Amino acid sequence: MHGASQGAGFFVAPGYVVSCAHVAGARTGTQVPVFWNGTEFEGSVLTASAPPKGRELWPYPDLAVIRLLDAPAEHPCVWLDTMLPSPSADLTAFGFSDIYEPGKTSERSAALSRGGTTQMQGGRMLELVGGEVNKGLSGGPVLNHRSGGVCAIVKATRLQNTSMGGVGIPVNALRLLDAEVYRTLIRAHDAFHGQNDEWTRLSDRVAKSGAGGFAAGLGPVLSLTEERRLLAFFSQLPTEPMGEGLQPASGAGDEGESGREPSGTSSHSAAFFAAAVKGARVPEEYPMLDHRDVFTELAAQMPPEAGQLPYELAFAADLVRRATAMGPACQGAVQQLRDLLLITAGRLGVGEEVQQRLAQGPAAETEASIIGRIRHSMRDRRLYHVMVWRYRAAGDMDPAAPESDALPLNQAVEHLAALLPEQIEIMGGATCPGLIELVLPREALDEGFADLLLWPQMPWFRLGRKQRVVVRPLERHETPALHAAWAKRWQQLDGKAVGEMMVCVCGRDDQHQEALDASFDSDPTLAALALAGSPQSQPVSDAYGVAVAAGVPMMVWRRGSPACERADGGRCGAPGRQACPGTGFFTELCATLNETRWDEVPERIRGLRVDAQKPPRREEHLGDDIVLLWDDPRRQLTRSRLAPAQEGRP
Repeated sequence: MHGASQGAGFFVAPGYVVSCAHVAGARTGTQVPVFWNGTEFEGSVLTASAPPKGRELWPYPDLAVIRLLDAPAEHPCVWLDTMLPSPSADLTAFGFSDIYEPGKTSERSAALSRGGTTQMQGGRMLELVGGEVNKGLSGGPVLNHRSGGVCAIVKATRLQNTSMGGVGIPVNALRLLDAEVYRTLIRAHDAFHGQNDEWTRLSDRVAKSGAGGFAAGLGPVLSLTEERRLLAFFSQLPTEPMGEGLQPASGAGDEGESGREPSGTSSHSAAFFAAAVKGARVPEEYPMLDHRDVFTELAAQMPPEAGQLPYELAFAADLVRRATAMGPACQGAVQQLRDLLLITAGRLGVGEEVQQRLAQGPAAETEASIIGRIRHSMRDRRLYHVMVWRYRAAGDMDPAAPESDALPLNQAVEHLAALLPEQIEIMGGATCPGLIELVLPREALDEGFADLLLWPQMPWFRLGRKQRVVVRPLERHETPALHAAWAKRWQQLDGKAVGEMMVCVCGRDDQHQEALDASFDSDPTLAALALAGSPQSQPVSDAYGVAVAAGVPMMVWRRGSPACERADGGRCGAPGRQACPGTGFFTELCATLNETRWDEVPERIRGLRVDAQKPPRREEHLGDDIVLLWDDPRRQLTRSRLAPAQEGRP
């Protein structure tokens, strides 16, 4: 192949060639001559990594996808192996070289083995050792003898004209290119191998294992053939049937840039954690963009114990259950997938477990989020510690950084703000509305997190308009005795329109603390409050304290607002279920959330913040300074050991 430089490539799907970007060129639409069996074909670059800024090596992942405009009929396609080869595994690299006859290019293979891994240009490379990786092999495939699949793409030699080997790019790095191109490519790849078993028959002769069975001391393992057949059916299903109720990421990079905006990663992450063992991790370097990525990441986990359902089969069962409701267009593939799933499970002795999984209701989905916490210092309550996590599922949280030193509140807020941009980028990017949960003491609730400017180069980007920012009461998270009532009230929200449940609380008249406590005790349906003022202002502050202790999981108010002044002089009930006699905040909020379900509220509030900025701007827009307390008891932090707090010296 002749593009930006001479090198090799290989067919991954009918009409699609993968190579290195430094071979094909980085600009989308670049025309590339591709030679196969002595015939020249015209190709076009669909996506490629960005070029280097200087003379250094091309940045990671240095990959390109080329589509042939008039592809040869019935050409073969390689099988992509997403598993990293084991240490010292036998490998063979293929390409073209004129090393023996200068000016006359011919096929060449290099017998190699896997060394270690190395970080280069921001990504992980495989070290290929024990042979000569010479010019012309760049962009060519690296075959893993054990799996019978292509596990890497040759990038560079360590030292020309020596047997010191070189480095290869793992095939998983294709997931760092444009998401839509990747999905098109990988689905065409899986569909091809579902219909054409030529590579399977040949590679299984090379592979040293592939019959499936049981790992030593562990549970059942799928055969390579079973994996390929399942993936072929996945390629026929809608891209994201697992994504109900989740907000997909969107956006594309500039021309020539690698498409690293991970579309749909939230739903695929939820699917992964629904099927994986508790505490499982996936490589953050490669976003999951398709069902097959979830499957292969689950297959890469340590197999479960004997008698337990393999994680990838659990995912396949969840996918069948979800896809069954996707309409008639894909039901043929769903039924075939179900049949194959049951046959495979029967062979592995886990048929009953799969039947039980298929019979379950819709799998509970957990939305990934960023959770930030500001908590009092154990030694001095005038100071605060800051911690941030990436939350994926119950019990599955990654700390973003060590907990901070004790800081004054203003510095704690600044420190939290400084930690958020990197975590937002990891979780999908600023333009992908994600959930930001801030666990705060009462004095920090009105710190204006929704108005934070975290991207100075884009002063119109405010955190609360780009992300679903909610606050949560620290006091409840640190007091286990309050958790039972909290969980019960949260259940009251399920399936109901929040606007119909909303009541007004201000702390005046018959809403004094004793009366409110009695009201909450006698009515478990009180689960959504509109505060007629900020929790920082009296008497709303007193009412807020009772609501937190009673387990109320949802409250809405205006940041920094004083307790409302009644317009008609009437008394406030405990709590107010009718139109509030004060400002119109309660009435307008109920009307706005009239048909909004509990799980839609964070996104609805984000939308209100956006609407408040649309022209023509009007004063007192509902979205101005609105704060949402949205406290899901299922999403709890790992408890910290706390010593009794001591008041600081005056």
